Amino acid sequence: MEEQRLHKRARVDMKVAFRDDGFAYKMGRVNNISKGGMFISTDNPPQELESYIIASLDAEEFGKIIWAQGRVIRKTDSGIAVSFTRADEKGLNILLSFQGVPL
Repeated sequence: MEEQRLHKRARVDMKVAFRDDGFAYKMGRVNNISKGGMFISTDNPPQELESYIIASLDAEEFGKIIWAQGRVIRKTDSGIAVSFTRADEKGLNILLSFQGVPL
C-alpha cells in the first residue's frame, strides 16, 4: 500500500494533556507527529469522532510546551489521530528538525 500522508512522521514518546469538546482535561502520549498531525495514545478518547481538541505537548528535550489544536479524524482502541488546524509552528519545526524530519 502506497503512503498517502502529505508530511513525514517522526516517532516520539511525549506526554500530552488535551481537552476535547467536553472541556475535561485528559492525558495521553504522542506516539508520532508531523507538520500535519499526531497520534495520541489514550485510554480516554473523545466520545465523538470529528471532535476538536486543544493539546499541550511536553517537549522535555527543549524545556518547552508546544500547543496545538486539531480535529480528531480517526479513533482506534489505542487512541486518536488528530489533524492539526492550528499549532505552535516554531516549536513544532524545532521538534521535527530535532527528530530528523525534513521541513
